[in-house]
Amino acid sequence: MALPAELSHLLRVIREPLVCARCADDVASGAAGDVSMRDYGRLEAGFTEAGLQVWCLRHDVNVVHVDFGGATPEADFRCLERRVN
Repeated sequence: MALPAELSHLLRVIREPLVCARCADDVASGAAGDVSMRDYGRLEAGFTEAGLQVWCLRHDVNVVHVDFGGATPEADFRCLERRVN
């Protein structure tokens, strides 16, 4: 069964993942050992008074804060799960 086009944005289509610069340095230099950036990063994301913040739990630093400028962007919190037969 094909996925309806209006739900396609709920699939994993990340082109440029968010990463902590310090984690990226650790992985690139080998200080993290033989591990991928995906496995090494420990990020937390959530809403703030002004927008959305991504925080690095490993280094306890801000990765990015997106200020919505007072706007309320559309958000979709539905979760698509694969059926197990």
